[in-house]
Amino acid sequence: MAWLECLGASREVGRSAFLLQTDRQILLDYGVKIFDPSGTPKFPSENIRPDLMLLSHAHLDHSGFVPALYKHSKIKWFATPPTEEICEVLWLDSMKIMEKNLPYRLNHFKKATRNFHPILYNKPFHVGETEVVFTDAGHISGAAIITLEYKEKRICYTGDFKIEETELHKGAKTVGDVDILIIESTYADRNHPPRGELERQLIAEIDETVDNGGSVLMPAFSLGRTQEIISVIRKYDRGVPVFVDGMGKELSKIYLKYPGYLKNAKSFRKALESVTLVSSIQERKRATSIPGVIISSAGMMSGGPVLEYLFNVNNESKIIFTGYSVEGTNGWRLLNEGHIAKDGQELAVDLPVEYLDFSAHAGRNDLLKFIKDANPEKIVLIHGDHPEIFAEELSREFGYDAVAPLLGERIEL
Repeated sequence: MAWLECLGASREVGRSAFLLQTDRQILLDYGVKIFDPSGTPKFPSENIRPDLMLLSHAHLDHSGFVPALYKHSKIKWFATPPTEEICEVLWLDSMKIMEKNLPYRLNHFKKATRNFHPILYNKPFHVGETEVVFTDAGHISGAAIITLEYKEKRICYTGDFKIEETELHKGAKTVGDVDILIIESTYADRNHPPRGELERQLIAEIDETVDNGGSVLMPAFSLGRTQEIISVIRKYDRGVPVFVDGMGKELSKIYLKYPGYLKNAKSFRKALESVTLVSSIQERKRATSIPGVIISSAGMMSGGPVLEYLFNVNNESKIIFTGYSVEGTNGWRLLNEGHIAKDGQELAVDLPVEYLDFSAHAGRNDLLKFIKDANPEKIVLIHGDHPEIFAEELSREFGYDAVAPLLGERIEL
């Protein structure tokens, strides 16, 4: 009997972790929920002993708890080559930031890196009697949709995916003839604006601000979004000064190490060579002293160099968010209340602030297309704040057997 146990990302976004029983116990992702209303990170259960782990991609809400597995085991884990190298950077960083709250240490991290096994897209492999194949998820470099076949049952775990093409990625292909579909539902209630329209709006905002002598400060996720925004800006404007700061610098270099995971690696290399990767106090000062664009972590303004830039740009400047900010973060406060919190104080920010939805997730239409093409017997909706609403709609309007499991629930497949 196959079953799925939901250890995280069940009626929530964050800490994706699912235990799939075939002839092996297979862990699908093992992430953390960094931005929780409680103020402390949330982790999936450690009371598991899987036979192996399959990792869809490197974002911490999918990968951030993997080293904790190596407190008790030496199991193999499988992911694409860029995913593993990016994970190393993110895990080391999170160990510094969450030192008091993170229940694993450097020796567990090292053990994890030693037990990694690389997997390429579209190359099936077996774990026991279960066949596994990774396909491009179109989300970030190395992200994979994971499809498993066991005893004539075909199970698809999407991780995070995007069908619409972006500047860096061609977009995911749907998977057909699925029996069980375990699918993210982050944006089940809405579509994202057309990407071309967003790109032109961003460039118009940059042109206007720079012409007025200001800086466009862009808090950006270090992984995926920083690289996409660099590419978009250079697609339209080769001349505007662009400064990149934070962990996005290191991750951009890893992107270039794996050109086969990009739509056009040559174009991205050219774009990256044309920007300033900030590496000194002098370069930070220069970034705020001339009109241009500053792309800096953290994307939700929860830390990183972006806060330093915020208080050093001139009054003609503008702040543009390109990603979602969780409630309670500085990004959310700035977008909704016009201030941020720093060193226990509320600080007003008297600059225009905008949000452009450059999400790397599937919007509603993408989700519906994936579901239609998969034509599954059963749909398990995960990684969403209110997936039960979408489950009810899929059941009522389309006749699917759709469920939105609770945390800790076990579903027979």
